[in-house]
Amino acid sequence: SSGIRDVIVSPYLLKEYNSRWYLIGSADDTGVLLTFALDRIDAIITLPGYEFREEPANLFERYEDIIGVTYYEDAQICKILFWVSEKAAPYIETKPLHGSQIKIKGEHEVCIRSKYHVPYGGSFFSIECKENYELIRELCSFGGELKVLRPQFIVDSVKNRITEMCRTYSI
Repeated sequence: SSGIRDVIVSPYLLKEYNSRWYLIGSADDTGVLLTFALDRIDAIITLPGYEFREEPANLFERYEDIIGVTYYEDAQICKILFWVSEKAAPYIETKPLHGSQIKIKGEHEVCIRSKYHVPYGGSFFSIECKENYELIRELCSFGGELKVLRPQFIVDSVKNRITEMCRTYSI
């Protein structure tokens, strides 16, 4: 099987993430929202007389709650707290991980620093978004320069990704 398939889609949105463009639309048969990388589409054919599916009411808002393009219906928005080393902090400050990113300062920073085991120095940030593949990949991309502090299920997802990486390198 070549993996090539024909899909009838009502297209709604073009979205860019990580220098790659995606088409988001509803499948004709199920109405499920699908995401297609534009560089993986072989051909687009318009279908005259095709009954266009109405876009979901919250289509644009849903992508404000995530990093990237992978959207899980059942995922909840959560406040993610993380520490970043002095080396990585300027990068994260000038290129936020998510639009909701806030740098934690003052008394709140002192309180957090006393509560969590983190290396000396660095900065604390928070973002509010839904867990998805791109979020965990982004958090892991900083290696030891970033440590997720809460919520625990995001900490666990990052630890699981690191464990998978260690397994890959131990083969």
